[in-house]
Amino acid sequence: MSTLNSAAAGRARLGLGDSATLDVGMTADTVAAGDDPRFTSAKPWVFDVTAYGAVGDVRTATDGAMTSGAATLTCASGPFTAASQPVGKSVIVKGAAATGVTSLVATIISRQSNTQVTLSSNAATTVSGALVIWGTDNTDAIQDAVDAAEAYLAAGNSYAQVYTPPRPFLIAGPLNNSKSGNGQIVFGVYPVTANKPILEFRGESDGTAAVRHWQQTVPQFAGSCWVSAGVFSSTSAQTTNINADGNPGVLSGPNEGFGYGASALFSNVMPVLRNMAILTTHSTFGLTYGAYNFYGCANMHLENFGCGTLGTVASPSSDYTSPGVLGTGLSVGMLMPAPGNNDHVVAKNVSVGGGYTYAAFVTEHAVIDRYMALYCWAGLVAVGTYAGSVGSVHAMKILSASIEACTNELYIMGVGSNGIGPIVDIDQLSTESGTPNITGSGAGAMAAARGIVRLTGLFTESGVSVDNPCGIKLIDGQVPYPVRAVNTSQTVRVIDEVLLVDASSGSRTITLISAAATPNRYTIKKTDSSGNTVTIAAAGAETIDGASTKVLSSQWDKATVVPSGGNWYVVS
Repeated sequence: MSTLNSAAAGRARLGLGDSATLDVGMTADTVAAGDDPRFTSAKPWVFDVTAYGAVGDVRTATDGAMTSGAATLTCASGPFTAASQPVGKSVIVKGAAATGVTSLVATIISRQSNTQVTLSSNAATTVSGALVIWGTDNTDAIQDAVDAAEAYLAAGNSYAQVYTPPRPFLIAGPLNNSKSGNGQIVFGVYPVTANKPILEFRGESDGTAAVRHWQQTVPQFAGSCWVSAGVFSSTSAQTTNINADGNPGVLSGPNEGFGYGASALFSNVMPVLRNMAILTTHSTFGLTYGAYNFYGCANMHLENFGCGTLGTVASPSSDYTSPGVLGTGLSVGMLMPAPGNNDHVVAKNVSVGGGYTYAAFVTEHAVIDRYMALYCWAGLVAVGTYAGSVGSVHAMKILSASIEACTNELYIMGVGSNGIGPIVDIDQLSTESGTPNITGSGAGAMAAARGIVRLTGLFTESGVSVDNPCGIKLIDGQVPYPVRAVNTSQTVRVIDEVLLVDASSGSRTITLISAAATPNRYTIKKTDSSGNTVTIAAAGAETIDGASTKVLSSQWDKATVVPSGGNWYVVS
């Protein structure tokens, strides 16, 4: 039409009317406005959020400036054009809130020019060169789509899909507990005596789990994306909300705040998240909402999913330089169904881009093929029990986990059933940390944990540590076989298996770690022909075959020791 002298006349001659000038959809001023059977009859189980008024119009600028105590936002790049209609839209200004809260969440209440608007709230911190994110608040529209999908399920159907087109959609509404959960978008309780329905939240493209490049100056809005404008004003506000309603998520099913996930009580539903990304407001203290909370759901299926806060790695912001500070808060990026779940917890191709206290709560029966977590206080949480749940009995399996720039690679939450568990096997845990660490909610949880984790990547072998005696076997994936030659007195490492000790320059002492809970066995061999001895010493008051030490006197003498009942025993 653009090549004609009169496009309007051309449309009239072809009988097109105004349809060629309108967007596709069923809402007002779209090509199929109204109840068009081409959409509604083809796949009645699909509920497109745009059909309920959602608008994927998130925009960004990287030159925001605000002054503390003032509500004026300026961007020299001039993005606030009259045509873009910024007034009434929700906005996030990273860095303009109080320390730790970090991001100011507000509404644009007036426009002065292309470079200046006025917000509904004053900045608490003066900021320049700030990331600014704004767009239409789609909370009501997306919730309407979810409600319609649930009504379809209530009518006796077994599957419904909430579809998000490949654009970023802002969600700025308050947390909602009306369906026994705690989310900006919520779905409800399904009886355990009825058929288990499938409620899928679906977008486009396998690439939604794409990781932001470290030189990006804007967040990774990958394909079909929900962008949450929500953050707690303080650590006390976050704690109060969690205690009342459970962990908040942008998307939440029934959760622990209302007794679901506790004492093996579940909502009998299979939520599916596929080809979606959910980004949340950045807070350096970890005061943001999580991406989703399925803790009270009987099952879960996750595929091609990415989440993280709206931070960036590149200068000048460098939002993730101190992941330890995220431990100030209590944010959880992802909560999988609680221990006692209905034996289908599957995650395929998942990326957590950073910004959470706990990247993900992983629970029994979970099978994960690819998992990545960056810039969190804890990169992966293996749940034995939490929030009144039953203790875990069954294992969780992760084929490949890349956990980088996290304060703790693995965190053990609670003790499993009968004092055993959680049980977690990770075929490859790749990290670049100099000091990869396992910690947990207490010494009892770490002692009860079981499993095997193979460490790979560029970690420093001497830096591998556990905060308390731990029942998880750590394997050194940097070497073909864990043999280490030493010529000084030292304590064995948690990733050691065989130590070849040269005592030619003087007698040496090799001190064992505590025999309590450890799955390790150690072989210590004296390799020199001098008259000096190699003494194997137990930790504290522990013993080796009833004695405090075992002495190797001659060349090639060796002892293999195994733990049992809090002491060591020589088996060869």
